This record gives sequence, structure tokens and C-alpha cells, in this order.
Amino acid sequence: MRQCLLGGRRLSRVKLATSSPERQRENVLTAAASVGAHIIGWADDWEVSGATDPVTRPSLGPWLRDEKGPYDGLVAAAVDRLGRSVVDCLNTGYKMRDEKKMLVTYGHDGAWNLDDPADENRFTMEAWGAQMELRAIQRRNRDAPLVPSDVGKPGVREAPR
Repeated sequence: MRQCLLGGRRLSRVKLATSSPERQRENVLTAAASVGAHIIGWADDWEVSGATDPVTRPSLGPWLRDEKGPYDGLVAAAVDRLGRSVVDCLNTGYKMRDEKKMLVTYGHDGAWNLDDPADENRFTMEAWGAQMELRAIQRRNRDAPLVPSDVGKPGVREAPR
């Protein structure tokens, strides 16, 4: 019997010029097909930061909290689409493992097996990479020079002198 997987997609900022939603869709479909599964639903969290715990996301959260219908697992375009925190990624991964659900990401051969030390280590390293990227994004945002027209607007700090 074919596995019925939930397709999870996330993007912090959706812009008209981005092709990421479509690219993520193709990657999710490819990853699902690679394990002989199909997508039964989509948990699309657009304009949701990767720093948001997957359990609290508007679309993915209800599935992870078992408030939606049954599903056999979760497939995402990459580990960083699950989250940008090692803890959040591992919590999601271990939830899938403990519930005997499949966890699949594009670019990984087959489903993740977090009982296998090599797979667990690789998953953890990809989650760590996602977390490090979040820290870099946060640093760039914090250190970005102010646009002169923004100075004096509510919530905007004063430009350096």
C-alpha cells in the first residue's frame, strides 16, 4: 500500500519574483515519489519564519498536534524547511520516528531513519546548518544599515552618527 504523506512547505517571505513555492512543490513531489508515496495534503506556511516551532505553525502545527486526519508521514523540500532550530527539527523528526511515521526530505536517499546513527547524525548536521543560517540571517538583519527615509518612523532605531 502506498504511503500517504503530508507535504510541508515553508517560506519566510513570499515575493512576486520568487519561484521557491513551485520549486519546493516539485522537490516535495519528487521526494515523495522516490519512496513510493503520494501527497494527501499540503501544510503551506507562507510568511512564517523558520524560527517558528513547527508545532505552532498555522498549517503544519495542526497536523503535528494530531488535529487533522491520519497521515503516514511528512515530506519537505529540505531539513531547513522543517525548521531553523536543531531542537525543533529533532523534535519533529523524533515525533515522526516515535509514531512510526515516515520523514522524507528532498536530496536525502529514502526516508530518514533516526534510529540509524549515520542518518541521525546527518539529519542533526543539516538541522545545525539550518540553525547557523538563521543566526546569519538574524545578524544581517540586525546589522543592516538603515535607509535614511526610515529614520524617525515608529519602531526604527536612530541611525548611527
